[in-house]
Amino acid sequence: MTPNLFILGAGKCGTTSLYHLLERHPDIKVSEIKEPSFFCSHFQVVSNPVTYFGLFASDRKYRVDASHVYFSNPETAPLLANLFPDAKFLLILRQPQARAHSLYQHMRRAPHADGRSQELVESFHEALELEAERFASRDFHATCRQYFWNFMYMRSSLYDGQLKRYLDLYPRERFLVMSLAELQQNPRRILGSIGDFLEIDSAGFGDDIPFVNVAPAYDRFAPESAALMDSLFEGLTDRVDRLVGRPLDWSI
Repeated sequence: MTPNLFILGAGKCGTTSLYHLLERHPDIKVSEIKEPSFFCSHFQVVSNPVTYFGLFASDRKYRVDASHVYFSNPETAPLLANLFPDAKFLLILRQPQARAHSLYQHMRRAPHADGRSQELVESFHEALELEAERFASRDFHATCRQYFWNFMYMRSSLYDGQLKRYLDLYPRERFLVMSLAELQQNPRRILGSIGDFLEIDSAGFGDDIPFVNVAPAYDRFAPESAALMDSLFEGLTDRVDRLVGRPLDWSI
């Protein structure tokens, strides 16, 4: 069997909560390894094809790969379109400044094999200032301590280009796009939308939403950090809204 439903979204947007929500539904089989990342050649958790496709051995209606790196990794969308032309996608997004800061905090907490943090830069603002240099550096790309795009706190939040890669290959009706704010603030409506989109009974999700690994929004950035992000994110949410076809709630 093969996956036919993918959870997309940048890290720290709520993809883990969505994964745990889906795993409770009797019509859905989620991969036991949440993020096998098989279709991301430089950050594969599962690299053996037999092992990967074995994760989806089920006769349930939907079989889910929740590897969030598929959204930021440029090589993935064409691979999925070639192998799974009938796939559907659940995409969850988050207010970009809050998401960038949350990812930085995560990378500071996440341990490396050497016992230190994945992110060694101790200041969020310094990490933002370094981003352009890191982005242009082949050495950093080749030697960074984790998945490259997880160090691109601002650039990995440029959702419009990432979404457009998929919309160039799949029709828009294959995507259900939501924001973290919508899932948190109106979960019953989102559950109903997911049920309608997948043509399954939304009662199968249960009554509560299991929020996991969602850090609170942070809106007290240093002025210089806010200025850096605002310059890169100018017009971003409007562009995403146009691609999605409706205004998302970007409050969280």
